[in-house]
Amino acid sequence: MSQLSQSENCSFHDVDELMKTVQLAVHIPTFLLGLLLNLLAIRGFSSFLKKRRPCYAATSIYMINLAVFDLLLVLSLPFKMALSHVKAPLLPFCTLVECFYFVSMYGSIFTICFISLDRFLAIRYPLLVSHLRSPRKTFGICFAIWVLVWVGSTPIYSFHGKVEDYRCFHNMSDGTWSAKVFFPLEVFGFLLPMSIMGFCSYRNICILVARRDHTQDWGQQKACIWTIAASLAVFVVSFLPVHLSFLLQFLVRNGFIVECRAKKNIILFLQLSMCFSNINCCLDVFCYYFVIKEFRTDMMAHQPPRAQLVLQDTMTTMAKGRKLCLEEGNLGLNSTADTSS
Repeated sequence: MSQLSQSENCSFHDVDELMKTVQLAVHIPTFLLGLLLNLLAIRGFSSFLKKRRPCYAATSIYMINLAVFDLLLVLSLPFKMALSHVKAPLLPFCTLVECFYFVSMYGSIFTICFISLDRFLAIRYPLLVSHLRSPRKTFGICFAIWVLVWVGSTPIYSFHGKVEDYRCFHNMSDGTWSAKVFFPLEVFGFLLPMSIMGFCSYRNICILVARRDHTQDWGQQKACIWTIAASLAVFVVSFLPVHLSFLLQFLVRNGFIVECRAKKNIILFLQLSMCFSNINCCLDVFCYYFVIKEFRTDMMAHQPPRAQLVLQDTMTTMAKGRKLCLEEGNLGLNSTADTSS
């Protein structure tokens, strides 16, 4: 997303050449790991979804939705790498790749936000919202997220304006960095979701810690706290630097920052933050891990004790043995009766 045009004697060519190497070093392992981990996540949460337990359904659907957004990002990375070296054959193709990239980013942001909100409501008002966490309603929310991010991606179609010498993810038009585009993106695309997630995460952890001395399933509560903390950490590490760099680039493109060295540093920070934010598709595996661990802890807590299982197996075996003996006895009586007659 660098500005390639030279302004007076300020060139960003060295920054772009450096980032080509950095992107290859970061994006290749990110693509391989992200593809594998997110496919495994979809498979894992699909198995929990098949159990048809309401307590797992809502979270599993959200997690599958998050993994699909991450896969969309992963699949856009090879094109992003290739188009940083060569020009796209057609501008619409370039726009499509940019759409996939930014739709996946903001789709992940909104999905993580709704996961935090859903968990907060489930912990704070469990009886009130139990009917709101049905699979159908959760699917509806995920569908609304997809519609929202695709509709919100319309400014991408004018990223390059009428420039003939375009490059994907580079030399955006001045209209892209206008206040009417930038501020809604920052406020509704990042600041509002981060505020909601921060509040919900803080309140969830406070509520769970306060219940520590009054609950018998502290292991499950502890797993839930780790899930909340991991989600918040991944969100902040992945998306805070890139949106801070957007703000700095907005100041550059609108003439608030004019010093050449400062511009170069901001361009470098912008490209580095976007490059490393792509690792989010791999970092989300920590969220998946703690959620699956939480599910398994809950399943273990609701399983009967081993001694009870052994007793149940013994009783079942004895019942089958008695039934078999009765059937053999009846056969013997029938045979005797036939012989006598």
